[in-house]
Amino acid sequence: MTILKRIFIIFLNSCYDTYAYLVHSGVISRSSEQKIEGKLIFYYHSIEKGLINDPIRYKFGTQKIRQLVNYLNLWTRRGYNTSNSQFVSACSVLCSYFELHDANTIDISDIISEEEYRKIKLFADGKSGGVIESDPSRFFSNTSAGFKEFSGSRHSVRHFNGEEIPVNLIIDVINIARNAPSVCNRQSARVILVNNKKLLQEVLRIQGGLNASADTVSQLFVVTSVRGLFVSEGERNQMYTDGGIFLLNLLYSLHYHNIAACPLHAAFDSGKEIRIKRMLQISPEEKIIAFVAFGFPSDNFKVPFSRRKEISEILRIIK
Repeated sequence: MTILKRIFIIFLNSCYDTYAYLVHSGVISRSSEQKIEGKLIFYYHSIEKGLINDPIRYKFGTQKIRQLVNYLNLWTRRGYNTSNSQFVSACSVLCSYFELHDANTIDISDIISEEEYRKIKLFADGKSGGVIESDPSRFFSNTSAGFKEFSGSRHSVRHFNGEEIPVNLIIDVINIARNAPSVCNRQSARVILVNNKKLLQEVLRIQGGLNASADTVSQLFVVTSVRGLFVSEGERNQMYTDGGIFLLNLLYSLHYHNIAACPLHAAFDSGKEIRIKRMLQISPEEKIIAFVAFGFPSDNFKVPFSRRKEISEILRIIK
């Protein structure tokens, strides 16, 4: 196959990828249940993350609360399934937000009214949204348990005690993470450890996902994937798959070593990626897959509930 033909195939398939994303994602349309569900999760999880902060910033997320209420109303008007796990969780998170302010006699009628709260509470189950309170002893109590208990015990932690993890322990973490499978054993994943606090804080500022607790982060992983290890037109997206698998193994390895962590997306425009790559001297050959803020957790902390979908919402069996 000629080079020109290879370029044309990659271009054609990239156009298809772009078209499919524009049509079927919720970027420019809210025409389906799946797209509205994506909006619900986006907004309710943002509120959950705000609820874990200590001290709490009351009346936070005003615009996001209003957007979430609007999408919940749209969901019910269209007759979508009100037993959907993420719809129930969104209602529960809003109720947690309202009840927190009510318990502290803070008027938020300009954000969500009593009538809206009562209507939303009809669909909430009181246990599917909000926060989980923890401490290091409880949080790491299942790190040596069976995989089912171990996997279920990991949550994203956003508050750290500032103590630096020694390099020898980090090497042990990476040693386990590198067992992650990859396409044809290509092993494209790379990890950059950022210990420079000033540089780290600038990266987090650009990434923008950890603003309220960024000052507690003293170490950061940047997970990348090397493009040069992929050899065919069909592998144009394989770096995301292999990078994602490695990322999960890295998170499990951190948890196994009693180190708290929070993965942070790299889903931003190319301008931000270029700035970060220049700052950290990352090769243009590498694609940033994700960031991981990590460290020993605070003595007492909260994590978002982050309700998981039911198996019936995930699994489809073809007979």
